[in-house]
Amino acid sequence: MNGEEVSLDQTLSRRERKKLETRQALLEASLALFREKGYRATTVEEITERADVAKGTFFNYFASKEALLDDLSVWHVERLRARLDVSQGAPASPVARIKLLMGLTHEQVVQDFRLFRRAFAHHLHQPLPRRGKRALFGYLSELVGEAQDCGEIRSDVDAELVADLLRMAYFRRVAACCDEDNDASPVAEFGATVDLLMEGLAGPRWGRG
Repeated sequence: MNGEEVSLDQTLSRRERKKLETRQALLEASLALFREKGYRATTVEEITERADVAKGTFFNYFASKEALLDDLSVWHVERLRARLDVSQGAPASPVARIKLLMGLTHEQVVQDFRLFRRAFAHHLHQPLPRRGKRALFGYLSELVGEAQDCGEIRSDVDAELVADLLRMAYFRRVAACCDEDNDASPVAEFGATVDLLMEGLAGPRWGRG
């Protein structure tokens, strides 16, 4: 009986791994095609063909091509988390990771600006906040909490207020960095903005060194 239970658990585990692999293949294929052909010109058939899965498989993961946009945003945040993992070489400082998060997110927006604009327009008509946005801003709030816990950001300021200030600064810098006359590096721009905010938010252990 125990052997049968272990076998069932292993089968479920393989199924879950296969589902994750298929989802990632569809996301990678769709992003590549959107970049090559544009969102409108790309069909579900082309996405599934590129991902090497049956057309019907697409709808096991996404309700529609437009619904896929939200999942691409969530996937982007998942990859950001991996890049900003301290165990994988990211800075130990939460404030340094906040700067990187803002800069890397902006670089992604610039790279896929037409897709970003399409996703933004689509979600204006949605009754609830999109999952990708919640995932990104939720991660930012986590980093603020980490910075407060380790003394880089003042603990007497509400963490969500700090996150809101950073979000507003982020969107302001995105608008400025998208100006064709602005030649500054996005990462440098966001770093300077966070440094300015930190003059008023700095905890006892924060330093710009």
